[in-house]
Amino acid sequence: MSEKVFVAHVTLSWGEKRDYLIANDVEPGLQHRLDTYGNSWNEVMHNALMNVPVAPYLPSNSVQPPIATAKVSDVEARDFGPTEEKLQRTRSQFIMAAMWEKQSAEATANFLHHDYDQASQAEIFADVDYWVNGAKHPDVWAHTQQLIAEQQKRLREETANQKA
Repeated sequence: MSEKVFVAHVTLSWGEKRDYLIANDVEPGLQHRLDTYGNSWNEVMHNALMNVPVAPYLPSNSVQPPIATAKVSDVEARDFGPTEEKLQRTRSQFIMAAMWEKQSAEATANFLHHDYDQASQAEIFADVDYWVNGAKHPDVWAHTQQLIAEQQKRLREETANQKA
C-alpha cells in the first residue's frame, strides 16, 4: 500500500494558485478525519487560512523563505509519488473558516503570525486583512515578490556552488 499524503490547493492573496503538502504534524488529524468521516473528511479545511512558504528553502537553511497566509480551497488525500515529492510543505499554523470568519483580522493575524521575521509577519497581516476585509496591500505584496526573487537567486547560487 502506498503512503498517503494530503495536498492542499490554495490561493495566495495576490491571486496565485499553488499546491502544497500538508505539514507533517497536521497529517495525523487529517488521516483520522479521513478514516472516520468518509466523504466529508476534508470539509474542516475548506476556506481555512494556512501559512505557507512562498519561496524555496535553501539547502544551507541560511535564510528562511518568506511566509504568506493562503486560503485553502480544497485538500485531497493522494498516494505519494513524483508529483507530490516536488511540493513544498505548508507550515503548521492554520485556522479554520469557522473560526476566522467570526473574529477580527487582528485576532486571526495574531494567531497566525507566529515567530516569523518582520517581513513575513507583515505579509501575514496583509493577507489576513485581505481574506477577512477584502483590503489590498500592493506594497506589502510587492515586497514579498522581491523577497521571493531574492530567495530564488540564493537557491540558484547555492545549487551552482554545490555542483562546482
